[in-house]
Amino acid sequence: MTQIVVGLAFTLAASALYAVGLALQAVEARNEPEQRALRFGLFRRLVRRPRWLLGTGCGLAGWALQALALTHASLTLVQPALAFGLVFVVLIASRRLDETIGRRELLAVGAIITAVPLIAWLAPERTVALAHGPRLWIPLVAIAVAALVPYAFRGDRRAASALVPVSAGLAYALDGLATKLASDDYSVHRWLSVAAWFVAMNLASAVGTLSEMSALQRRPVSHVAPLVFGLTTFVPVALAPLLVGENWSSSPQRDAGVAFGLLLVAAGALTLALSKPFARVLAVDTPSPDRETPRNPRSDSVRASDSAPAESPTASALTTMSAPGASDARTSAT
Repeated sequence: MTQIVVGLAFTLAASALYAVGLALQAVEARNEPEQRALRFGLFRRLVRRPRWLLGTGCGLAGWALQALALTHASLTLVQPALAFGLVFVVLIASRRLDETIGRRELLAVGAIITAVPLIAWLAPERTVALAHGPRLWIPLVAIAVAALVPYAFRGDRRAASALVPVSAGLAYALDGLATKLASDDYSVHRWLSVAAWFVAMNLASAVGTLSEMSALQRRPVSHVAPLVFGLTTFVPVALAPLLVGENWSSSPQRDAGVAFGLLLVAAGALTLALSKPFARVLAVDTPSPDRETPRNPRSDSVRASDSAPAESPTASALTTMSAPGASDARTSAT
């Protein structure tokens, strides 16, 4: 049980760093022109921004703590527990932006706080399975190919595709699986395999970050965050029995308890990802001075109202408040 507690502590610290990195990276990504979506030129611009680099550093530190967590606790526990990052984002909104945390948000936070200890109690213990062969490579290659699908499109179709946030979630899921496999090889001192997984983690996280930043240039956080979080969390958990030997127990009651805990996490995370405080932390209110194409939702709404027929104050306010937001922090790895 001590190992699980240590693993949970590392996971909570990782989720806090991811939350801070998310908030820092999101603002800079929203300030970039949409034409750079899904292009590595977007990275070249973002790396010139200190705030984005600080967010990336937080994400890298979070990834290191996540990797440490996986040396103490199971993937089935660590991935859902990262949902605490959403809780931290909402707390940032409450403390820094004076956002009112409503009943729905409180219930969502309560669901996550209840679910994680339940999963910790019922989830399988950490295993070192060292999977290999087709059973390992076929699922991983399938996830990688699916994550790259939007990059095969051309022109505007590429950036506008609804598959872009799916690409981010799948890439981060692959990153999480690679992190788990690297931690297993680290446990038995298979250093060459650890190095190979480290390369795979960085490639997956680079694709995930680029897809996520690109998705957030065109889509509100309420469209992006639930997809990214859901795929990042539940794809690794679903594949854990096949790839890393984390077989659930033979007790139907115990398995039902784990499934119930995962559903609680999913419901709480979805509620927080769709909440106004979450969107406010990731919203952009002021354009960057060197932006090529302004993308500020407030100024967009003002331009629209100037060119449109007279509109009621209520409708105008609703348009102005629809400031989209952003992602999971990483040029690293989830």
